[in-house]
Amino acid sequence: MAIRRILRIDDAEDRKILKMQCRPVKLPDRNLKQLVADMFETMHAANGVGLAAPQIGIPIQLCIIEIPAEYEERPDGSLVEVAPAEPYVLINPRIVKMSGEEVMRDEGCLSLPGWYGMVPRQTWVTVEFQDLSGKHHRLRRADGLLGWAIQHEVDHLNGILFTERIRDLSTLRDITKEREPQPAEAQG
Repeated sequence: MAIRRILRIDDAEDRKILKMQCRPVKLPDRNLKQLVADMFETMHAANGVGLAAPQIGIPIQLCIIEIPAEYEERPDGSLVEVAPAEPYVLINPRIVKMSGEEVMRDEGCLSLPGWYGMVPRQTWVTVEFQDLSGKHHRLRRADGLLGWAIQHEVDHLNGILFTERIRDLSTLRDITKEREPQPAEAQG
């Protein structure tokens, strides 16, 4: 496995690739398994939830998502996993149905690290896609973090950046600059 370079929205050459309409993946493709492994390694290294192939410079309709594991704290302070991480590999995904109801979410992107803005997204989506073996799947009414991530990653495959979805650009901010040091007396 290998960590790939993630293209940046704020780099003119990278942006050209990020704005491309991605081509469908022809399955089976024996090189895809290694690419998917590299994408998961890259996403984990960047502390992300999703990554689309164009973000690593490959304009194909492939994206990955991993909903993090959920943990519960025990009375003794130890943590126990109550829900495992849920990885998804979506090849040639198509959103076929949407809730029709929007919710504003604070959204970021691995292609613009540290920056977040309020983005309108559907409360749920139904998506059709293929897996690595070429089998067709339908994920119905994906909501919460999964539904949000699907919409974000499918946008990447269509050359749409999250910054273009922001209706009020004043909500776009660099959170790395929001963390201001506390005065010495307030630090305890």
